[in-house]
Amino acid sequence: MPDVLGTLFALSALTCAVTALLALHHRRATSAAPALAATMAGTTVWSLAALTARSGIGTDVQALATVVSLAAVHAVSGGTHVLYRAVADPSYRVPRPHAAVFLVVCGALLLTATLNPHDLFFTDVHVEGDPPRVVGGLGPLFWVHTAWSYAVCGAGLAPLLRTWPRAPRVLRTQIACLLVGACVPTAGNVLTLTSPQWLGGGSAPVDLTPLFFVVAGLVDAAAILRGGLLQVVPVARAQVLEMLADAVVVVDGGGRVVDVNPAGRDLVRRVRPHLPADVAGLRAQDVLGHDLQGAVTGDLRRTVELLPGLHVDVRVSALTDGRGRPLGHVVAARDVSDAVRSAQRLCEQLDVIERLRAELQEESLRDPLTGLHNRRHLDTALVTALAHADHHGLPVGVLLLDVDRFKSVNDEHGHGTGDELLRTLAGVLDRGTRAGDTVVRYGGEEFVVLLPGADGAGAVERAGQLRAACARASVALPVLTGAGGNGAAGDGQGRAAPRLHRTVSVGVAAYPADGADAASLLAAADRALYAAKAAGRDRVVAAGGLVAG
Repeated sequence: MPDVLGTLFALSALTCAVTALLALHHRRATSAAPALAATMAGTTVWSLAALTARSGIGTDVQALATVVSLAAVHAVSGGTHVLYRAVADPSYRVPRPHAAVFLVVCGALLLTATLNPHDLFFTDVHVEGDPPRVVGGLGPLFWVHTAWSYAVCGAGLAPLLRTWPRAPRVLRTQIACLLVGACVPTAGNVLTLTSPQWLGGGSAPVDLTPLFFVVAGLVDAAAILRGGLLQVVPVARAQVLEMLADAVVVVDGGGRVVDVNPAGRDLVRRVRPHLPADVAGLRAQDVLGHDLQGAVTGDLRRTVELLPGLHVDVRVSALTDGRGRPLGHVVAARDVSDAVRSAQRLCEQLDVIERLRAELQEESLRDPLTGLHNRRHLDTALVTALAHADHHGLPVGVLLLDVDRFKSVNDEHGHGTGDELLRTLAGVLDRGTRAGDTVVRYGGEEFVVLLPGADGAGAVERAGQLRAACARASVALPVLTGAGGNGAAGDGQGRAAPRLHRTVSVGVAAYPADGADAASLLAAADRALYAAKAAGRDRVVAAGGLVAG
């Protein structure tokens, strides 16, 4: 049997050492991990001391191993205390006065155990058996040491018990694991203390407690190191309760969902109906999807369309412990579908308003009779064309046209015929221009044609083409029908209605030869127009004196 116990103590030491290293590896993920590492390290030493005491080596070494095992018991009780407190409150830090009291009491008890004055700690210490083993009874200070150890553990267990009833379901499960783990070594220690000869073969007491602490340590490690759940939930729960109007999902540092509020569960059911009702413990990517998971790992706020017509505004808050170390995230999603639809309608209305504004502005720059641009537009277009031409070293041609003998049209045939003639000639001019040219009704029966890139000769040539096209244009004249009635379709005897023709005179000016700015250029074209009128009308005259019939 001693060989079996020795093997168990060796396996216990190895298991606890590996668990301690694993907990240290996760120390950044949860504040409970260092306390677990300390507890497992103490259990490792405790197991090795028990193994040494049973090895049959020198009695001095056995006595030292007994004292070392007592020191390990203090380390385990202190680590367990901090472990439970860190689970109940991840921001917990051991107050310095408490740490000082713990160390003083532990030191005093260990010194007393080493010196053992008046058999206060161990009674009737003697050597017996072959190989020789140090055995003895338990003195009053040993029971003080035991009570102290249980008090330290109990002081840590009390906050955990208070936290359990009001904790969310996922946290209650984890706390339950810790409570079960706490019962295992307690039962083993009670068994050892009440039956010190059990499994000892009648020769020496056997402390089986470290073997039970192996089971407790593995249970605690499974509960604590599984994604840091125990650390994240208590910190996040207060924020969840404050945001119950929104869908709230708490994600730990390992990317797993640890808590969801009712609105969050409703949203998950709408978006991912195939998932189970309780999504705690699932991967955040599976629950949130790629869109929301992108918000968790990147953007702090964004609007996501989870389903057609379902828009949510996502806000992400990082969770940290008391030292500012990251624990996870709180994802709050608010349904803003109505707001998005309102915004879309508003954008559509703004587009309509902008289109109407542009149309109104365009209409303000158009002549209502002919549909051509008006003089206000010419003021801007000519200045812009001259600036562009000056920058690129290009010429600009300006044609000023006037309908010959237009007054007689109004006098003889009425203003309706005059308006129709202006509309007809405006159409001729508009169709005779190129892309980039501008045709403007300058006023009355005068028109301006702006020709960017055309020099004097080119402008004269274009003016001649437009003059000829205008001369070919005509409008129908009204004829008398019946007893003094007016008509325009014919004279009632099958003959077509007579048509009216009018010619135009054109003055041509070119930038920069004939004017350095808009005003001087128009003035030069105006002088050329008067020269064309004086020369007999129906002709083109350039500001430089060139006349084209």
